[in-house]
Amino acid sequence: MKLIRFSQGDSKPRFGVVIADCAIAFAILQQRSGIARPGLGDSHAYLTGLPETERAARELAAWGEAHLGAWPAGERPRLQDVRLHEPIEVVALFDFGLTPRHLRNSAETMMKYEKDNPQTAPILQAFAKALLTRPAAPPPGVPERLSYYKCNMNSIVGDGVTIPWPLYTSRLDIEPELAVVYGNARQPVAGFCIFNDVSARDVQAQEFIGGFCLTKDMDKGNQLGPWLVTADEISDPYDLEVVVSVDGQVRYRGTTADIAHKAEDVFAWLGFITSIKPGSVMGFGTIPDCTGLDHDDFIDPGAEIEISFERLGTLRCRFAEPTQKLLASRWPLRPSLHKYHG
Repeated sequence: MKLIRFSQGDSKPRFGVVIADCAIAFAILQQRSGIARPGLGDSHAYLTGLPETERAARELAAWGEAHLGAWPAGERPRLQDVRLHEPIEVVALFDFGLTPRHLRNSAETMMKYEKDNPQTAPILQAFAKALLTRPAAPPPGVPERLSYYKCNMNSIVGDGVTIPWPLYTSRLDIEPELAVVYGNARQPVAGFCIFNDVSARDVQAQEFIGGFCLTKDMDKGNQLGPWLVTADEISDPYDLEVVVSVDGQVRYRGTTADIAHKAEDVFAWLGFITSIKPGSVMGFGTIPDCTGLDHDDFIDPGAEIEISFERLGTLRCRFAEPTQKLLASRWPLRPSLHKYHG
């Protein structure tokens, strides 16, 4: 199944499912079918009630697929006519760094511009050295340590958004990631979706100590969607092709096969620290070769971006053009951004 939260106009988001090319609310499915099933009123109730709620949702979706053509069009809007919000009501968002090749690529590009900076160069050199050092085995009974940071809960958005260009960066970047949604102890993996962790690269080296504030916490900088895909529709989430298109042209390619750990490892380490609540979302790390930082080849303001994961769909966004003069960049100015610097 492909689970969604969607709205039309100014209406409140509804929890539902994709059937054919339509967005169908579970409330409509229950009303039309006469099949009442608890736990489908919103995504939180669904996740808390797994696995029973997944079975109930499948039953209703199957009924809807068989009877869809008999309904009024207003009850089965086309996907292209609705706004797709983040597919669940997120209670916590964690981003893990489980793709070492992207981290190495990133360190190389950053060092290209930071090598003469006495404040940031030593940090980047130490970071790169740590990536090449095999970690020590954890003590008995302790899960493997996996690094993550906590994302800005005020900046979570869904599909098809315009992301404002922060005035303090000239290297705004995407970060396509596989994300897993936590259900509950009975069914930890509720499903998977695409996570775009938007990042400002030319300020990032300064924030390796103290937190990625300017780098990661910008408005609309955590994008999830376009839907939550249940695990049965994905033969292997760690072997999916990834393609990024910019203005209709393929720009980057990668694969989730570069992810070094699985959901069970993520849940084990996070659960060692704190209890995990239904609706917690964990990104596994940036897909290597799928960012501007991997290639030192950055996307310009005004670009239309499509991030496509095999079996997970396409997450769309647009980088807005700056509304004011950009501040001076710490890195050399790219020719395409001259007009935004005055």
